[in-house]
Amino acid sequence: MFDSDKFNEEYQYRITYRDNYKVDVISKNVGYKYTLDIEYKGKEYLSEIYDENGKLKEPIEGFARPLGGLYPVDLNRDGILELYAVQGISGRYGADGLGFAENILRWDGKKFITDRQYVSIFGSEF
Repeated sequence: MFDSDKFNEEYQYRITYRDNYKVDVISKNVGYKYTLDIEYKGKEYLSEIYDENGKLKEPIEGFARPLGGLYPVDLNRDGILELYAVQGISGRYGADGLGFAENILRWDGKKFITDRQYVSIFGSEF
């Protein structure tokens, strides 16, 4: 019923660094745009990418990793399971984690479709 290869083909993202410590995550199949504030990454990390005025030193594209987790959940508490699908979002390389693309999928009688989509980020100490 669920084909992870097909999911990975369909759930594509464009990850683009912008000035002022921002990263745009554009979900191509759902048509949503999310903007991440990556100031939490710290001075050392940011100084490799941005100048002292917050301007990008050069264009950078990140990427979304293939499906990393798939969990049956009943988020609506209606007795019908949805699928919670998670993909990591990376910056310059795989270990440069920026957050996660999270999709709640529901069965429409023929296939799984997106019911809701979120992008989450890592927290930082304050």
